[in-house]
Amino acid sequence: MISRIKFTATKGVKLGKRIHLLSGIALTGLFYAFFTLAIARSASAAEPKTTLAISIRTLSSPYQVMYKVGAEAFAKKVDLPLDVLTTEANSQKGLTDIKAEVARTGGNVAFFIDPNDASDALPIAKALEAAGVYFVTWWSKPSEVKAWDYPHWVAHISFDGLAAGTYTATELLRTFKTPGQGKIIALQGRLGDTPNAERWEGLHQVLAKNPEVKLLQWESAQWDRTQAYNDTKAMLVAHPDIDGVWTANDDMAMGAIQALKDAGLAGKVLVTGCDGIPEMFDAIKGGLAAATILNDGKYQAQLGLAMALAAKEGKLDVKSLPHKNRQFEIPAVNVNRDNVNQVVHDYLDTTPTYDLSNFFAQWSTAIP
Repeated sequence: MISRIKFTATKGVKLGKRIHLLSGIALTGLFYAFFTLAIARSASAAEPKTTLAISIRTLSSPYQVMYKVGAEAFAKKVDLPLDVLTTEANSQKGLTDIKAEVARTGGNVAFFIDPNDASDALPIAKALEAAGVYFVTWWSKPSEVKAWDYPHWVAHISFDGLAAGTYTATELLRTFKTPGQGKIIALQGRLGDTPNAERWEGLHQVLAKNPEVKLLQWESAQWDRTQAYNDTKAMLVAHPDIDGVWTANDDMAMGAIQALKDAGLAGKVLVTGCDGIPEMFDAIKGGLAAATILNDGKYQAQLGLAMALAAKEGKLDVKSLPHKNRQFEIPAVNVNRDNVNQVVHDYLDTTPTYDLSNFFAQWSTAIP
């Protein structure tokens, strides 16, 4: 009886030691797990999120505001901070702000950039290449400057400006009392901008095919509504008997419409533009404008930021891309009275679902 008691007691002691040992192992494992998690969280906290940044001309333009709207939607989707930089038509300010953003973020940034002038693209490319920052540009760059010469310049993208100028000029001539016969005045944007030059060339191609249409005078209104108003008002003094006003963008078109209203010519003399801002759609509906081109600024910003971010994260191998995917155009939307209501529904009342899994889904042609 006594020996059995001793044996049981000894067995109980061994069992207790085993339980104690297992408990120690479990606690050690649990401590190790929490320690590892703490290190991971600490490392994650120590690595700041990549900043998304857009550099655009201004937020006073309804078209450029669409850049901001699109960029904000993309930033929210990927849960990253967004900075919006504006040049206010000052090229030096644009470059300085971009360099400051790189310094502020320690280079942990991905850019979408609409250069103020075509000539700005080169110093911007050199600055961001030196900093190792990935970026995508839209619209303007010198033709001799190639994105593929800069490993961090993911792509340069644009719309077909020649087609835009051709379409809007053709639509304007259709509104004349005698289609294809009449007199027009015109407003260019910034003379150093690629899209302005292309749209202007489109206008002149249409005029060459319609020799009975005379371009009486033109001014460069710098994409600005107020300057367009003043320039149009002055041209109307010299040329009160015109049949149409061609402009290179919608902001200038709205300035021209106001000048025509002041002269009692609104609705009698129609205007064309380009970009697709809400006021221009209203002007088309109201019989004050003939046509415009919708350039989807929301998609522009989202595509540009998505490509730059993918390159930074190693999900897009820039070096392996063919030249045709480093410089290319995507299609715009022609808008006149026949389809303006549908366009407003599809692009303003709602936002299309953009396929950002395929960066080249909208690719239409290469830019040489």
